Amino acid sequence: MTRIAFILLILAAAGCGPSAAELRERTVSTLNTEADRWDGGKDFATTATDAYDRPLTATVEKGMLSYTLELRSAGPDGLPKNSDDVVVSRSKRHGETTLTGEAAKSAEAIAAGTSSGLVKGVKKGLGFGGTGKSP
Repeated sequence: MTRIAFILLILAAAGCGPSAAELRERTVSTLNTEADRWDGGKDFATTATDAYDRPLTATVEKGMLSYTLELRSAGPDGLPKNSDDVVVSRSKRHGETTLTGEAAKSAEAIAAGTSSGLVKGVKKGLGFGGTGKSP
């Protein structure tokens, strides 16, 4: 009878742990919770662990218009950047775009060129320039 009880105990213990799907869902929940803490800045740090009790990795990359946060769990095998990783990302505009500055510089250059050309044109029309001869 003790042998049967032991076998039943082993079978019960084997079925009591969380499934792979449950571990993945816990990990996704942790990643989303951590990502929601991000303020949109260029730095982010976390001490959270995934459902496999491994640390999460966080990277923030600056794009032309926004910062992008990537939070990653190495997944069940613990090896980073392969097919079983669980990844969550967020993007937030940073307002530091060089596009705005470049557009402003271009507008100034066009305006300066237009006004300079206009003045030269008026002078030429009045006979004060453009031909090298005085009136």
